[in-house]
Amino acid sequence: MSIDLKNVDYVYDSGEPFEYFALRGISLHIDEGAFVGIVGRTGSGKSTLVEHLNGLLFPTHGDVVVDDEIVSGDRKVLAKVRRRVGIVFQYPEDQFFAETIFEEVAFGCRNYGFGKEQVDDSVHRAMKTVGLDPDRFLSLSPFQLSGGEQRRVAIASIIAMGQKYIVLDEPTAGLDSGSKLAVLAELESLRQTTHVTVILVSHNMDEVAEFCKQVIVLDDGAVAFQGPTDTFFTDAALVDRTGLELPESYRLARALKACGSILTLNEASTERMLESLKLSVSDLGGT
Repeated sequence: MSIDLKNVDYVYDSGEPFEYFALRGISLHIDEGAFVGIVGRTGSGKSTLVEHLNGLLFPTHGDVVVDDEIVSGDRKVLAKVRRRVGIVFQYPEDQFFAETIFEEVAFGCRNYGFGKEQVDDSVHRAMKTVGLDPDRFLSLSPFQLSGGEQRRVAIASIIAMGQKYIVLDEPTAGLDSGSKLAVLAELESLRQTTHVTVILVSHNMDEVAEFCKQVIVLDDGAVAFQGPTDTFFTDAALVDRTGLELPESYRLARALKACGSILTLNEASTERMLESLKLSVSDLGGT
């Protein structure tokens, strides 16, 4: 199963003097179980694109297809699609309203008609998935938490509903570096253990290089690239043309290679680079 966009246009203020094409002829494919990055400069259409994935917006032209279901305004279709695709928007903690973390995470489950035992089980499992001890946290107010903990609760509220596709719009915005890595590592662990699809919208190219195996690059509302993340970042000219920056690890790998290092660019995530550097030192007789 998959998410597919077929020649999708989206026009704001269609037919008006100030109409604006936010998306132009978008065709793309996202496999179930993938960790996909959506990147592009500000105004490239990223947020407009993800709002099509669960029917918050509908194409002016073209089709969005989720697991063979064409997304439309039909209430039954929307219910099915939104049961499969969950979106965590930037700064989701700004939308908190419940008195306790349990009530916050349970809210969506109850809306989907979960029974009491299923709600309890789903909430506890989701909290453990995002690295928060249910026994410690569920009775607290969400407003007692740190920024990183609040972000994890927001993600848990989506995970608890059991959706197959989790879309995150800048999920690490405003977090410290440790919290950023923890949130993304937990999402990768969730993907590996449950086979959910993680779709990450980010301006942080280091995060994308580290965690996303596939990347969709938008430029002026059109797809400029879709494919393996390594392939995109090894094409420095394409990266520059789309207004993005090479991740630090790729810049370092390129500099090392220019100096004669045996390090190859497709080893340029942080973890793989460190391992490759160790091998390089070993080959040179170092310690």
